[in-house]
Amino acid sequence: MIKILKSLNMKTINSKSYNLVAFFLIVMFLSVSTVWSQENRLKPPKRSSKIKSVDNFVNHSFELYYKVFVYDSLTKAGVEVPAEIEDELIERAERNVDSLWQEVPDIVDDISDASFMKQAKATLNLNRSKKALRFCMTAVKTYFVGTKDEEED
Repeated sequence: MIKILKSLNMKTINSKSYNLVAFFLIVMFLSVSTVWSQENRLKPPKRSSKIKSVDNFVNHSFELYYKVFVYDSLTKAGVEVPAEIEDELIERAERNVDSLWQEVPDIVDDISDASFMKQAKATLNLNRSKKALRFCMTAVKTYFVGTKDEEED
């Protein structure tokens, strides 16, 4: 056993222990950062699908998402949002929803006429916008309808 230890180079032992310590530090850092992280903002797709109606729908949905996300972040931080700003946000959000509805009828026809790769990219972009719209729906629902806890009080 002693012969084996002597035959090993001290550099390999030190580098192995160094790698082990570095691994545990990285794991601890990542686990702590996930516990303390706040809700992240969704990012719009990096590449367009090259289908005009889909790209317009995705752009309008993320414009709406950004407005709702900012309002949600302010209220969660405890900032009192003035009534004038709330009214302006609601008016702009209504315009974005109207523009979303204008794009919906053309989406299916445009996707079906496109090539397979454009269809795939359009589907990915629409799924990302679906996540953004789902966040908008739940946030608006909690602020205007309320939650079960608020109804019981």
